[in-house]
Amino acid sequence: MATHEAYVKLAESTGHKDSELLHRILERAMKPEEALFLSALPASNADLAAKFKMAEKEVEDKMLQFARRGLVVTSRKGTRFPRDLGTLHDNILASVPELIPQGIGQLWMDFYDAGWWKEIVSGLTQLPNPALRVIMPMNAMPAGFKPLPYESAEEIIMAHKDLISIRRCCCRVGMQSSKQGTCKHPIFTCTQFGRRAEYDLYRGSGKKVSADEAIAIHHEATAAGLTPTVTNISVMQGLEFICYCCADACLVLHPILRGDKVMAALRPSRFLPKVDQKLCQAGCKDCVQVCGFGAIEMKTIPGHKTPVATIIKEKCVGCGLCAIKCGPKAIVMELVQPPEFIPETLVGPSSIVH
Repeated sequence: MATHEAYVKLAESTGHKDSELLHRILERAMKPEEALFLSALPASNADLAAKFKMAEKEVEDKMLQFARRGLVVTSRKGTRFPRDLGTLHDNILASVPELIPQGIGQLWMDFYDAGWWKEIVSGLTQLPNPALRVIMPMNAMPAGFKPLPYESAEEIIMAHKDLISIRRCCCRVGMQSSKQGTCKHPIFTCTQFGRRAEYDLYRGSGKKVSADEAIAIHHEATAAGLTPTVTNISVMQGLEFICYCCADACLVLHPILRGDKVMAALRPSRFLPKVDQKLCQAGCKDCVQVCGFGAIEMKTIPGHKTPVATIIKEKCVGCGLCAIKCGPKAIVMELVQPPEFIPETLVGPSSIVH
């Protein structure tokens, strides 16, 4: 196989055989001889050693280096090149900075704008239930309310306290390294548990943290205006991550907002904000600015000299960031959905989840 054919074969495995932009991403991510090697996966180390005339230890070391650069993932058939573009994007851009190829963030953003964003929306809206679910920040919960374990960041973190890793947000790394780089939110926020944490630590992209440290990161991220999301299931063992997402850079939130498919792709929390209009006197608009979903508008109503916050319920995902941001405490979160609003299982390909 010619080396250029190896790039085409890798692109074909993702469903984008003829994409020149993806070819450029692959060329930036790996050398031609590495593309040849990756196109031979999955295969045993012994078979790879024989095929490429290498010692098995050399193959083992090479596979670790590929993992560190985000170019391989584990599967039931063995280690292989990621066929899912979201996984390839995430793993490359969540690698340690010195292993991220220069300029590849811009190439990914060009590929995204050229039409990948539509594919992401299609993938996220093909399931009977949304694949991702919003959880409210811990300090946005109504006073005296005890949340269900799987809708509480603290409970989710404590349930996985034996192994937690934190890594850089791949979406914000990509955005901030591109000409579209307008996102200024914190980067070191993505929280992984169990096997995801194991893989992060194996490839050196994550930092092991305690439960207390993960809870502190939760507070820092939500105070900065980031929306916590998890897999849309109620089984604790299946909640393998907490992502902290923003509308500026997140390759889940940004495309579904762009395509007007938020409610089809993202399950809201069980809460909605309620505004005490007597307390909302200043017309400060802090809640409007923190809402990434366009779910709050300022309206003039009788008896008020300044506009007051009004919730657009059909756009609201119940993230609670407005309640945290509201200085006069005019916004509180109210329970509006029963426990069964959160499904027990997720039907469909797990690759579309972060």
